[in-house]
Amino acid sequence: MFDPIYNICYYKNNKNYLSIMSGQEATNNEILEAINTFATNTEKRFQGLEQKVGGLEQKITKVEATMVTKDYLDDKLSDLKGDLVVLMRKEDSKLCTLVDLLKNKKIISEAEVKGVLNMQPFP
Repeated sequence: MFDPIYNICYYKNNKNYLSIMSGQEATNNEILEAINTFATNTEKRFQGLEQKVGGLEQKITKVEATMVTKDYLDDKLSDLKGDLVVLMRKEDSKLCTLVDLLKNKKIISEAEVKGVLNMQPFP
């Protein structure tokens, strides 16, 4: 059988190969046998490809099912940012209260109070 892509002849046995190589014309049976062999091999290759494609489709479906979308990720990051801002505001209010207590007890000076309060996370 002849493969036009690779310009290679494939035969079931050496007899067919030798008859073509010696310049003799191939018989109808030899031609039909070569075509049948080619068709059988092609069918096997297509079946193998179909199995591989089927496996890839299953893998892609699984990836799509478990994949995080951009909208979902944006929402979660926005929620996290909001939670962090709330926590930072609570900590900032605690710090301001502590600085006021230390200032009222005259443990720290007015300049130190201004220095600490100028380091606010939310100016």
